Amino acid sequence: MASEFVADGYCARKHPIWKPGDQREKLYFNAEGVLAEYAEINGSMICHRIVPPFSFFWSEKSFLLWQPCDTTMTCLKRSTIYSLDGKSLREITQEFGMGFFLANRLSRENIAHYRERSRDLSRLNPLERLEKTILANPHILNHLSRAELASYLGLSRSSLFRAMNTLHHGA
Repeated sequence: MASEFVADGYCARKHPIWKPGDQREKLYFNAEGVLAEYAEINGSMICHRIVPPFSFFWSEKSFLLWQPCDTTMTCLKRSTIYSLDGKSLREITQEFGMGFFLANRLSRENIAHYRERSRDLSRLNPLERLEKTILANPHILNHLSRAELASYLGLSRSSLFRAMNTLHHGA
């Protein structure tokens, strides 16, 4: 199946991979960069997913539901993006059965990630959210601006700054 992926090319920082209204029935692979998915909620752009290097990703709304995207996926650190269109994935699934299992597994992982993230945002204090995020992705501070990190953690920039100072000074 890997040989079926096609290079979509390089994605520069701040370059969108998809925007609301786009139809993207593709399974993507992020090679070396870092990506972030944003949704507009009550007039604010909220970062709700970080895609680390060497990860599969897709627009759930477009790929799974065949509807236009309702989020924006943006490149935070230059990357090479590969994709497999939905038609090819369906053909592979019909021939080998793998496509369905891959899509099912990725869906379960995405749902588990969203549930864990929602739980963390409601239960953990700002310092705990920051610590957990850094432990999961030690290089995240190199790839995200402080505003992007604050958005992802559901914090104001001042709360993020206080948490970072506390973490730095070893509270």
